[in-house]
Amino acid sequence: MQSPYICLIHGWAANGLIFKPLLHHFPANWRTVAPHLPGHGGTAPMHPHFSVSAAADQIARSLPDEGAYLFGWSLGGLVSLYLAARHPHKVKGLILCNTFARFDADTDYPEGVRQSVLDKMLALFQHDYPKHMRQFLQLQLLHSPDSEAVLNAVLPDMLRHGTPQALDDALHAVRQADARPLLAHIRAPALLLWGGRDTVTPPRMGDYLLRHLPDARLHTLARAAHAPFLSHPAETAQTVCGFIKTSFQPQTTPLPAGK
Repeated sequence: MQSPYICLIHGWAANGLIFKPLLHHFPANWRTVAPHLPGHGGTAPMHPHFSVSAAADQIARSLPDEGAYLFGWSLGGLVSLYLAARHPHKVKGLILCNTFARFDADTDYPEGVRQSVLDKMLALFQHDYPKHMRQFLQLQLLHSPDSEAVLNAVLPDMLRHGTPQALDDALHAVRQADARPLLAHIRAPALLLWGGRDTVTPPRMGDYLLRHLPDARLHTLARAAHAPFLSHPAETAQTVCGFIKTSFQPQTTPLPAGK
């Protein structure tokens, strides 16, 4: 019997090491990976440009044949939606954390954002990535009693790779991508995990996904912001464990006839 395989996909301007505090709260027998998206965490950028669909295809190739659970945060959630639509046999379930089907608002999509904080963050990160990443994470941890301990646990590893090369390119891809036409075709069960105080991807974006994904449930952490897995790792892990336990069907090897 194999334990569940969890692939955690990070957000824009971060890297896979941001999940380090959360992993300590998962069961020890779970198989977990947290890859860096192209152009993040010291990895080479995509050529000619960052592509959400190509990033999804790249991660799909690394997943086991029996399938995996995807924990996608922000941009990572968008990648997860593309992966689930393009490679359904590789996805057992989705945990979509503070993410979106489309980022920018439109006439038929008022749930989107009209004045994006990401544009301001891009300029700040390009000017001084360590300083402003620390400030960004401090904002996400305002209501966490362990904020300094979390920062000390995650920031040194995250920052050792330097400023992500794909900052501008990946942000452009975020603004262009639109997963709304894919949602009705995604059959994997989905847990929508949201911070109720998120101003980057407001809760209305989660409500949109809840209405349009065929099999979705929503769990809101009322005092969390854009990164509930950092500010509330124990509650996040408990919620994820409950979701996976209800949907996980371990593979078993059939006994030979007569046994």
